[in-house]
Amino acid sequence: MAENSLPSPGDMVIHDYRPQEKPLVNESLKCLIHQESEAIIKTIQDLDPDVIILQEVDIFCQRSGNRDHMQELCKSLELLGGFVCEFEEIDSPVRKLRDAVSRNVYAKIQDTNSSIQGGGVHGNAILSKHDIDFRVLEHRKDAFDWAKDGGKFKEPRKGKRYTLVGTVNASPLPPIICYSVHLEVFTGIINRIHNFSDILEDAASIAEKYPHQIIGGDLNTMAHSIVRLSPKYACDRYRWMSLGDTESNWFDRHVMAVYRDPQHEYNLRLAAAGFPFSMAPIRFIRFTWRLLGSLKLFELVSGFDLETLKRARNPGFYDPWDPDEITLHNPDYFGLFKAKLDWTMVRCMDVRQKWIGNRNYSESDHAYLMVKVTPDSKEKLDNAHEIWNHRRRQWQPNKSAPYWRSTIGVSVLILVLTLVTHWLLYLLGPFM
Repeated sequence: MAENSLPSPGDMVIHDYRPQEKPLVNESLKCLIHQESEAIIKTIQDLDPDVIILQEVDIFCQRSGNRDHMQELCKSLELLGGFVCEFEEIDSPVRKLRDAVSRNVYAKIQDTNSSIQGGGVHGNAILSKHDIDFRVLEHRKDAFDWAKDGGKFKEPRKGKRYTLVGTVNASPLPPIICYSVHLEVFTGIINRIHNFSDILEDAASIAEKYPHQIIGGDLNTMAHSIVRLSPKYACDRYRWMSLGDTESNWFDRHVMAVYRDPQHEYNLRLAAAGFPFSMAPIRFIRFTWRLLGSLKLFELVSGFDLETLKRARNPGFYDPWDPDEITLHNPDYFGLFKAKLDWTMVRCMDVRQKWIGNRNYSESDHAYLMVKVTPDSKEKLDNAHEIWNHRRRQWQPNKSAPYWRSTIGVSVLILVLTLVTHWLLYLLGPFM
């Protein structure tokens, strides 16, 4: 890429600053998931990961000092890195200064007459000491129309969400597929799962050839707590239909807990549209489906189209952190909002060790996650479903808690609907 040229949304940029000496490889790899920021280079050097999965990497963005952060990262850390451009930030006077620049730059210039109004591009990246083959995964649907509606939030930009896929070759280990994903924030559960289901479908389509996989990134699972009151961040029916639960727990039970069994073509828990976790609604849906010969009714009720219900089945990923883990705690809104936005999903690999850091959010507004993984042997690959079940139980010791919250929340919702129904019947009684 020329010095002053910028990639367009969907384009890739690759830098290779690795030394000639090949890195030593043992039986495990360390993988770091983080939000890019100016302060993370020292942290990465201290942690010494083999693979780094990053989101919000800036290239010549005025908000971060008009520098090529992707090239700086690869050069400073002596790594191979691939970057996919998601958005071009448009210079515009509608931008607030705090949105146009990073916190560090904002602190330096807030008392000056600055003309900074945006500019540059940003996207997702994967960096490694080892060889990587990169490609871009394009999603079926746009969760948010940035060209049309970005100005409403004072963030005019061009582009859309893309997922970067890298095949890491660290011989003698088998190839490992890594996904760097950043789901949309200005939408709701439905569109986030639409987009995430594309990643699960891609992973399943190559799982026989490449069984060892990692999905890392910011899924923006945040439509709960006080955010339910915001149509800006919680934009669909599940702001209420997931009442009593966090989005991360809801996502874990309705997507990650549904194994991609060839005997079951669709994710009926999504079709159940957020009922309390039990088999009764699923049995009812299966019975109705067979009776009507179609899931169209449940597509309308749940908001998920048939293709998403088919794709949103887990081909064997598990997250070694509890769905209640906190990776962002926003000081706004009186400190009431906190959530697990960041995920490390591992397939056909054993997590031997895990780290979480930046708890004071000094480097970034997200905590970082890191795992040390060992690829499964052929014997374990032959029993992938059973191993997956075991690992989900292993890493979620308090798995009954979210079920109680969901049941309580839905019970409250049913009570409210019952009271409203009785009130309407009372009002309409004289006319019936």
